[in-house]
Parts: sequence; structure tokens; C-alpha cells
Amino acid sequence: MQTYSFTCSCGDAMTVEASNHAEAVTKFKDMMTAESIAAHFAEKHEGETAIPSVEEVHTAIEAGVTPTE
Repeated sequence: MQTYSFTCSCGDAMTVEASNHAEAVTKFKDMMTAESIAAHFAEKHEGETAIPSVEEVHTAIEAGVTPTE
């Protein structure tokens, strides 16, 4: 298993343990549901009015997941 990370535009970093990049992306996508995105934005993106869609967040995850050292 390897640790993979994803950092939001707000600087909040999340990590998961996964066998490969594809599994890590799937785990992050599973974590980021409409409800969890709304909660994250309420807590970490104060003052921002446009909450991205699940599809937008999942696209960002696909592009931003990286293995940690």
C-alpha cells in the first residue's frame, strides 16, 4: 500500500492508503459526495458562494491525486 494525497484549492490536504493511483482516485471520489463537498465548503471556503458540483470535484481529484514520498 502507498499513501496518496489530494490538496483542495483552499490548501486542505487529504490522504488515503491505496494499492495504486486508480484505487486512490476511487477512494477520494467515494469520500467526496454532494453532502461532504457542501460541508467542506461551509467549513473551509467561507464566503465563497459557488459550491462546485460533484462532477467538478471529481475531475479535480482525477487531476490532482499524487503519491506521497
